[in-house]
Amino acid sequence: MRAIHLPVGTTLVSGFVFALLSAANIACFGQTVIIRIVNVTNESPVRNRYVYISGMTGKPLSEQDERRKLLTKPISPELRLVTDANGEAQFELPKPAPAYFYIRAVLSIPRWDCTCVLRVSTEEVMRKGLMTESPYAERTPAKEPMQPRPGEVLFGLRPTPWWWWILYPIEKG
Repeated sequence: MRAIHLPVGTTLVSGFVFALLSAANIACFGQTVIIRIVNVTNESPVRNRYVYISGMTGKPLSEQDERRKLLTKPISPELRLVTDANGEAQFELPKPAPAYFYIRAVLSIPRWDCTCVLRVSTEEVMRKGLMTESPYAERTPAKEPMQPRPGEVLFGLRPTPWWWWILYPIEKG
């Protein structure tokens, strides 16, 4: 039986490459994405709201088709989640993780001014998190700016004013 003798440097390099590739595989898959919906007026969680996820599995569709899946009836998301008492819903990224996926927070129109369909970069959300605000929340900044954590998609909402709740049925027609 013959022994193969490799120089010490080669063994260290191949061991380092193996360890690096193993760590990269762990880092990319099986991570948890947290979706948090918060009222920026008082930083309270928005509970019991549906959150739809699309673009996770199967053949990738165009951005317009993915949005259509989440907005037009019958709605056909790949995941249906509900926010808990902390305003959070979470899911595990599949293997292989998609480059982008889509999130829709389902909110009642007269109370919240937000269609809330978002195209999310998997790499960006896992690295630094992602924050989006409803159009009404953007007009009036929060007292304390909220920051998402890595792995978190944060929806910052502000309830519409009381007069909009009264006028909404008239405007809707």
